[in-house]
Amino acid sequence: MKWMARICWWVFTMMAGPAYAELPSAVSDILKKNGIAQENVAVFVQAVDQPRPLISHQAERPMKTASTMKLVTTYAGLELLGPAYRWRTELYHDGMLSNGVLHGNLIIKGKGDPYLMAADMRSMLEELRIAGVDEIRGDLLIDTEYFASKHHDVAAFDEKPHSPYNAAPNGFPVNIKSTSFHFFLDNRQLAIQADPDLPDIKIINQVKLTKGECGDWKNQLSFEVKPQGNLVEVKFSGEYPAACREKTVELSVLEDGPYAYNLFRQSWQEVGGKFSGQWRYASLPEMANYLMSHDSLTLAEIIRTINKYSNNLMVRQLFLTIGAERVATPAMEADSVHAIQAWLASKGLRFPELVLENGSGLSRNEQISAQHMGEMLLAAYASPVMPEYLSALPIPSVDGTMANRLRNSPARGSAHLKTGTITGVSALAGYVHDRSGRRWVAVIMVNDPKASASRAAQDALIDWVYQQPAAVNN
Repeated sequence: MKWMARICWWVFTMMAGPAYAELPSAVSDILKKNGIAQENVAVFVQAVDQPRPLISHQAERPMKTASTMKLVTTYAGLELLGPAYRWRTELYHDGMLSNGVLHGNLIIKGKGDPYLMAADMRSMLEELRIAGVDEIRGDLLIDTEYFASKHHDVAAFDEKPHSPYNAAPNGFPVNIKSTSFHFFLDNRQLAIQADPDLPDIKIINQVKLTKGECGDWKNQLSFEVKPQGNLVEVKFSGEYPAACREKTVELSVLEDGPYAYNLFRQSWQEVGGKFSGQWRYASLPEMANYLMSHDSLTLAEIIRTINKYSNNLMVRQLFLTIGAERVATPAMEADSVHAIQAWLASKGLRFPELVLENGSGLSRNEQISAQHMGEMLLAAYASPVMPEYLSALPIPSVDGTMANRLRNSPARGSAHLKTGTITGVSALAGYVHDRSGRRWVAVIMVNDPKASASRAAQDALIDWVYQQPAAVNN
């Protein structure tokens, strides 16, 4: 009977699929052509219904993740907070409300809403008008103590302090701390307009309109930002090809307090309210009088923007919210790290090499192995929050950061994948729905000076997974 046992073991092993250390030739050939050493690449591929990986190439090696770390934070958020979780912004006053006039200060208690946009500010203030407030004879007080006060050097990562992806978390960030500057032609002249169009943002247009193709238009522009209290001056210079017609530059030009104050003041006036006060940060007084609250979109909706478009500020807001809700307020990054590590351990996912810093991947320190990233994705697929989690990921050739990838591949539209890119790091991780209808977890991480040249190899891996033959069924 020993021979029968050996045959059964052999059949089981073949059905489960062997784990290969070697990369598919379609992947390794591209890596070699682009000068990327295989030892700087980690790959993990496993079908969701199989007990072992099909590919495990350097999968146990700790790797920098770039934005694929958002997969960890958003999955943790869904399980720890729930898909229906909403951030609540509360409005109070410390005086007396009589005949529509608030004799005292209006107080906004921020609780980290990652997506309170200009339209939401206006909607919130319309509700305040409905609540009976017409005029505010006091100041605007902003309580941001849901998160711990901490200085963030927004230029530390790459010396680009006005890039929105470098924006630091705050208890009351408005409009994802970004201003859109629209470039367009007006009577054959170049015009630049801010959105939100706040009078506190002064634009100086020194850009020369030129002929020729649009090309790499952004690198032909330069800008200078000069804050002046609650105001800011933004000077644009360089050249702009007329062939570009309409383009947009996103910048973070106002500090948190001035941005919230200026947007509040303009929105309040637009809904017919009166206000001539100033603003300051302050703690919510114990005897403050509650007025109303405004709820955000659900977490399930929020993570679609986070993962589809890889928004760093929004995921950092979520990261700190996990710490605030599960550990303590005011929350610090260390609280969030503790909460997520404890959650992983409770699921039997022990990742000793995992380093979390801000949960976004915008870090030179955050890391995880490809195997553990894959194991977490397998756990997420078996989780009750799987539908919300998977649907929030970019789809190749369809949307988000994958909209322009795999366009000529049979795998287009058949995967949900998170991208990640910083200097020296490029990664792709998520799920592939193959041609036979099976679902796979696929992870590839490249830590190499030429990592940016690995995208074709990443796409080749997704193609290879998609083309896998049908499983043998008994």
